[in-house]
Amino acid sequence: MKKIILLFTLVLITQTFMAQKTRYHAQPEDLFNRGKEMFLEGNYTGAQDLLAEFTQASADATLKEEAAYMMAVSSFRRGHERSGEELKKFLDTHPETMHRHEISFLIGSYYYDQKEWEAARIWFNMADLDYLTLPEQEEYSFRTGYTELQLGNKEEATRFFGLLFQNSSKYRDAADFYLGYIDYSNKNYTAALQRFQRLKDHPEYQEEVAFYTAQAAFFDGRIDDAVRLAGSFVSRYPQSSHQPEMHRVLGNSYYRLGQPSRAIPHYEDYLAHIEKPLRGDAYFLGLSYSETGRWNEAAAMFQQAAGVADALTQNAQLQLGQTYLKLNQKQQAQMAFEAASRQNFDPQVRETALFNYALLAHQTNFSVFSESITLFENFLREYPNSPYTNQVNDILAETFLTTKDYQAALKAIERIKNPGRRILEAKQMVLFQLGAQEFINGSMNEAVQYFNNSIGMGSYDNKARNSAYYWRGESWYRMGNYANAATDFRQFTQNATPGDENYALGWYNLGYALFKQQQYGQAVPAFERYLSSEADRRKDEYADALNRIGDSYYFNRNFGEAERYYAQAADANPGAADYAAYQRAFVMGLQRNYPGKITALDNLMRQYPNSQYFDDALYEKSRALTMLNRENEAIAVLQRLVNDFPRSPLASQGGVQLGQLYYNTGNYPQSIAAYKNVITHFPGSDDARNALVSMETVYRDMNDIQTYVGYANSLPGGMRITPSRQDSLTYLAAESVYMRGNRSDAEAAMNRYLQTYPNGAYSSDAHYYLGMMAEEKRNEQQALSHFRRVIDAGNMKFLDNALIYAAQAEFKNKNYRQALADYSRLANVARNAANKQTGQMGVVRTQTQLGAYHEAARAATELLANSGLSPETVTEARYLRGKAYLQVKENDNAMSDFQFVANDTRSIYGAEAQFILADTYYRWKSYDRAEAQVKEFMQKGTPHQYWMARALIVLSDTYRAKGDEFQARQYLESLKTNYKGNEADIQQMINERLQ
Repeated sequence: MKKIILLFTLVLITQTFMAQKTRYHAQPEDLFNRGKEMFLEGNYTGAQDLLAEFTQASADATLKEEAAYMMAVSSFRRGHERSGEELKKFLDTHPETMHRHEISFLIGSYYYDQKEWEAARIWFNMADLDYLTLPEQEEYSFRTGYTELQLGNKEEATRFFGLLFQNSSKYRDAADFYLGYIDYSNKNYTAALQRFQRLKDHPEYQEEVAFYTAQAAFFDGRIDDAVRLAGSFVSRYPQSSHQPEMHRVLGNSYYRLGQPSRAIPHYEDYLAHIEKPLRGDAYFLGLSYSETGRWNEAAAMFQQAAGVADALTQNAQLQLGQTYLKLNQKQQAQMAFEAASRQNFDPQVRETALFNYALLAHQTNFSVFSESITLFENFLREYPNSPYTNQVNDILAETFLTTKDYQAALKAIERIKNPGRRILEAKQMVLFQLGAQEFINGSMNEAVQYFNNSIGMGSYDNKARNSAYYWRGESWYRMGNYANAATDFRQFTQNATPGDENYALGWYNLGYALFKQQQYGQAVPAFERYLSSEADRRKDEYADALNRIGDSYYFNRNFGEAERYYAQAADANPGAADYAAYQRAFVMGLQRNYPGKITALDNLMRQYPNSQYFDDALYEKSRALTMLNRENEAIAVLQRLVNDFPRSPLASQGGVQLGQLYYNTGNYPQSIAAYKNVITHFPGSDDARNALVSMETVYRDMNDIQTYVGYANSLPGGMRITPSRQDSLTYLAAESVYMRGNRSDAEAAMNRYLQTYPNGAYSSDAHYYLGMMAEEKRNEQQALSHFRRVIDAGNMKFLDNALIYAAQAEFKNKNYRQALADYSRLANVARNAANKQTGQMGVVRTQTQLGAYHEAARAATELLANSGLSPETVTEARYLRGKAYLQVKENDNAMSDFQFVANDTRSIYGAEAQFILADTYYRWKSYDRAEAQVKEFMQKGTPHQYWMARALIVLSDTYRAKGDEFQARQYLESLKTNYKGNEADIQQMINERLQ
């Protein structure tokens, strides 16, 4: 019994073991089968889970490959984002799989869904259609056709869609739609519409069909149908993304139908939903706005229509120019016409644009680089038979006169083979203007030549000819040729009428030219004609003319009349009556009215404590007191002169007189001190020699001649008590040769004198003449050496001229500190107002170069306080002061100076001042003021084109800062085209901004 039980147990255990073994082998296969079943049923999530479990449990390579296939496909079907990678991984692991065509198709579909069309095409091409199931073949054909369509391969797309249209019930309508779209895109609108007609009620395609049907009608030129279809679309599909395009079609169509008022609202709806309109539609909307009088909106649209260089841009620029004219914005109109004229896509548009551009350049004077002349010349050359030809010929003559670049105008006139009278009139005026320009620049010889040429043309333009006489007279006068000046002023006054702006000044200048020649009898009636012609008696010239009449009577010893006119001069200009008061007092002395002279001089010094004649008044008062035997009072006056005005030329004469008065009163020590003061401060001068001679008398009376001899021999240069006879004769002989104009012999004679008498009484005089001769030979260093000897000697006779030359030479050589020392000394010791002003201006210039801007500003202010400054001096002084003020941050003062200087843009200072003002306003972000400043500059014009170019760049920057990119670019384009200069900085600034 135990055996049976044991056997049963063994059998049971064995059976159980076998059953467990059979279940172990059956379980993975079951997982595979169940996973596959789910895969085939489309339960891809469940399939992936079971097949993943199977893969972990099974060692069957064949089934595991199949499971991997199903899991990769399931990942794709579930839309897993990495399904493409999983499919490619399967292919990489099983390159020979029977599923490779399906997997390639699915990878292509993955990239298709991602809209990565190139990658999709590659994988679709790796799949063979014949190895796919029929449903997959349909899917493959559709997706491949759509991919080719997206890649622009319409022929291949048509092949696939054609097969689907013929053979696929699932994709027939879709294929029909895309075939219609391909016909539409190929502009085969009839075929497209046939296909779209079949789909017009299709729920999936009806909106797209309606859209493309309207588009096809529009592009096929059936405008009425386009309006009907697009209007229907807008009403039927209000939420469609195609609404903006349909409104564009309606706006475009209505404009073409001649209904701009109906076009505008559709275009505006279109604009409201897009970032930037199509250029053609921007152009049509601009035209629509123009035809309804909405000029500002039209200008904005034409700006958007302008873009790349093409016919549309050229037309838009032309229309923009016309629109700006309607807005009375002529400068902007000119810029637009210029832009249109630079292109030649449409010759008729170019002709119209070029004419309008040239015409506006002439009318607005906005021809900053003489474009108007060149433009009209180019126009006549390019369009000789244009309907505008006669008008251009008439305008061209006038243009020669409005341009500020007269050199370019003259060259243009000279290119005309047979100029008519109007052109010759213009030429005569242009020649005069060129002379005036050279005059302003200080080039008197060149100015005279242009005036000669203008006068030599005869009487084509009498105003130009007579003005040339006047300004040639001014030029001669500035060069010191007073005889020629008088001739020209006399001719001018004979020809001019009282209405001429310079009529009165012509008489004034004639009077001066005669006065300078000491023709006082003839000068008086000329000045009197000025007085009777001058309407404004407050002018400085009026009082000055009275003074010159007084001077003329004085020089002719008619002291009564002289005094009368000096009195009138003082009454005419009390603020600057010091000269008249001084001269009147001087005449009283000549009439032996010494008490009256003293009283008049005291009044002068009390009323004008800063008068340039104060030292003269002291000296003359001392002489009057001496004549009245009031020597002690005279001594006090002379002592004040010597102490308060030690650098005055009169201090040397007064010092000699002071020594004499002390001697007369028996005060020998003070007499000697006065004489020594003259010798010390004015060495080498005639007054120093007179002082030394007079001092001999004092020492003789003191019985101390030995002290005198010792002092005299101790003087610098070994100055003798009196120059030897031989010394004097040797020098005078050499000077005589120089005065006769024999420079070679004079140089040799002067050198012989200096070799014989290196410290002779006239050594500084000889050095001066040698310096003059060296300057004539342009031996600048040798001339400077000689003039330095004159300066060191303090020779008052030649000190002014020596300082002027030395200072100018040092400034030219950039030895600014030495130049400053020379100019400063000249400003202090100058013997006349002109030389003093030269010294003061030199101080301003050198302080500027040294970067001493506070000192430069102060020096300029001192210079400007003088009366009778020339306009050129005032302009330069205020320009330099303005620059100095800018450096020290006194901006308001700087701007005031620049505004003054900028009034005359004929000078380079005025041109630069215009730029500085505009640039400063721009930097202050005062963009409207910057724009206005540049436009003022453009209206004035200037021959100094560099500063105009700089100003136009500021204008471009200003427009860009204001958000007007169009205007900013147009000004740069115009500048690049028309500016003739080759300065690297200008080109760099233009190119940087155009990038």
